[in-house]
Amino acid sequence: MPKRAGLNSIGEDIPLSIGEVAKILNLSPGLIRTWERERLFKPDRTAGGHRQFRSEHLKKLRQIAKLYCDDGLNPAAIRRELGMNTSEVMIIATPGSEIGSRLRRLRAENGLTLAETAEASGLSASFISALERGNTGVSLAALFRLAEALGTTIPMLRGEDFAPGEKHLTRANERPRFSTDDDRLVIEDIVSRPAGMEAQISYIAPGTNSGAAWSHHGQEFVHVVSGELVITLFPDERYVLGRGDTLYFQSHIEHAWVNETQDETVVLWVNAPLPSDAKTIGEPHSIELKGNGEA
Repeated sequence: MPKRAGLNSIGEDIPLSIGEVAKILNLSPGLIRTWERERLFKPDRTAGGHRQFRSEHLKKLRQIAKLYCDDGLNPAAIRRELGMNTSEVMIIATPGSEIGSRLRRLRAENGLTLAETAEASGLSASFISALERGNTGVSLAALFRLAEALGTTIPMLRGEDFAPGEKHLTRANERPRFSTDDDRLVIEDIVSRPAGMEAQISYIAPGTNSGAAWSHHGQEFVHVVSGELVITLFPDERYVLGRGDTLYFQSHIEHAWVNETQDETVVLWVNAPLPSDAKTIGEPHSIELKGNGEA
């Protein structure tokens, strides 16, 4: 394969595009983007947001390619193999656990088979079965996909459903609440189904991230109550939201988040269906609070 002089040398530090890196490593640009979404590596970015790859990225990508292509490891196993401490949110399920039994009950109530739930969520039937039995852990992204496929929310997988009705008052101490086993992420429902939207307060510990990016139906906005949150809308949009900032986007855009600070971040996250006549767009809308961000 022809190469530009110096590009394949680890000693060189020439910034490369994703296309050049793909040719050097004999990989598709799509696979490299997938590894980025899985947080296996993080490229540099230009002021305009374009990816830049240097010698350190080439070295890392060669390691990832070997583990993925030659050894057949999945992203989670690759992170462990590389000794990465990503603070990715993981939920541990054990035999008889509440999440597993509730998933099984909700699936039965919806009249869905394992295969149908797998198709709706994009997860494998064997994985869902193992999760229901409490024989495997689950990432936050996968749990979001399952909750959507089953018509519920993550807090409702561990809490009580809202009573049906045209209106509902939720006291602060009565919110359905979900927390990971290490309490790095706490999600509280403040409005949920059967309403026409879902609104949640999330408390995100320092360094915690969503893991893999995911997408789903509808539209959403996130408003930072305190702290700072970085949201990536794939393939190339990265937003740093501070106190008082709001980001709106359509949920079919793959998205991921991370708290890169040393302080807890508190956010209001609202999801709602798209109107039937709405146009699907790819550009997010960001609102930055002017001034000092005080409420």
